[in-house]
Amino acid sequence: ALRGDTTMRRVLLLLCIGAAMGFQGTLPVFSGMRARGGAISARAPLVTPRSLRSAVKPQGARAVSSQAEGGGVSGDKALSVAILGATGGVGRLTTAIVRSYGVKIRAVVRSPQKAKELLPDDIEVVQADLKDQASVAGALKGVDAVIMTSGTTAFPTDRWKGGNDPKAVNDVGVKNVVDAIEELNRDAGPDGQRIKKVTLLTSIGVRRADKFPFSILNSFGVLSSMQQGENHLVQGAKRAGFSYTIVRPGRLVGGPFTNPDFAQLLKIEEGDLQSVECVRGDPDGFAGDCSRRSTAEALAQTLIQPVGDLDFSLKSVKGIMLSQEKWDSAFQKLARGQESLRLEFSDLDVEKFNRWLTVWGNGIITSGALFPPLPMPFRVDYPAAPTVGVDLQFLSVTVNGQVTEMGALELRLVKGLNQPWALVAKRSNGQDDPFPGEEQLLMQLQDDLYRVTTNSQQSGERGSVWGAE
Repeated sequence: ALRGDTTMRRVLLLLCIGAAMGFQGTLPVFSGMRARGGAISARAPLVTPRSLRSAVKPQGARAVSSQAEGGGVSGDKALSVAILGATGGVGRLTTAIVRSYGVKIRAVVRSPQKAKELLPDDIEVVQADLKDQASVAGALKGVDAVIMTSGTTAFPTDRWKGGNDPKAVNDVGVKNVVDAIEELNRDAGPDGQRIKKVTLLTSIGVRRADKFPFSILNSFGVLSSMQQGENHLVQGAKRAGFSYTIVRPGRLVGGPFTNPDFAQLLKIEEGDLQSVECVRGDPDGFAGDCSRRSTAEALAQTLIQPVGDLDFSLKSVKGIMLSQEKWDSAFQKLARGQESLRLEFSDLDVEKFNRWLTVWGNGIITSGALFPPLPMPFRVDYPAAPTVGVDLQFLSVTVNGQVTEMGALELRLVKGLNQPWALVAKRSNGQDDPFPGEEQLLMQLQDDLYRVTTNSQQSGERGSVWGAE
């Protein structure tokens, strides 16, 4: 009987996938992080970050301004955020949480009528279709940050109607958003209204689409399309000068199942699986369910955490809902796992430092300062303005001259945790293992910084004293 019943076979297949994803072996909390072999640090990363939060009210409501560090946005006005897919399950929860921060929200949706039925009147609603880059650019103009929660089903359903299949939504749609942001930031210039932070919702298994059970889930390309979307985001961030976060939850479970009143969204019972486990990247063995509420909390937290570029996976575990202090600690651990080096400065002329770092990057290859020569070739790239930094792109070269990029060590000047500014080195794409010669490069950087700082202090050039600690 089942042989002729397509619907029943599809239901059984989904149940098998869910069971496999939900009951695989688990890892200890933050087990994806390990000691960084060869990594160095001028100062152990501090554990009390300032963030976008200008205040935390006693009742737990957060008043957020656009003053930020690291991966946040800057300025003195109220933060404005565009939430794409704000009428979906995760999107509505994210909207409710971000709204509790006191943030100005713009809901970017395909159906304004549906949005007006589901969302409060104080939320701006703008119509746009991710398949239309021009409409997306118009919808995002004037915001500081973007959260993308749009998605579609892994298998053919009515949600695919109108061309909203995984490739259109997760691949082409994300590319259109990134291209629109790049266009807006280019037109705004370094001093204009720029989008500075972008968060993308994907899924665990994106980097494991060829492994069971994710290979089954990827039968119609949902994970492959998400990986393409992630790639568009990472590459676009470098071109457009914004920081990004990729959030990969496990299989989404829990409410809202229907259309509850917006005021009741954050009161949905989640049972005893209210806590979360987070790991960097998309590591083997990490699987399980994740509540929509916890996923939305993680998405909202990316606005107020000073972590810069980051991608991580999460799932629900037994325990109580994380407090703000616990979320702060979780993001700090995720961020610290990425850093190869952090140098904090008590006094810094950013313009002079940028010029010095540019000269240092150009000279590190040609000056002969690196001895012995590094075991792997690299080139020096520079991020788009107004980002201050340098990318050391490590390369693999075959005997016939074919060059492959193996990854980059990204040096960025960011707002510090304890001091006003910090120079942070991170490996691209969440890579754990150091590149060949990475420690030698970073030691050379520290030595050169120490020499120029000491020489400036001895010569009495106040404007050139950087105060590296």
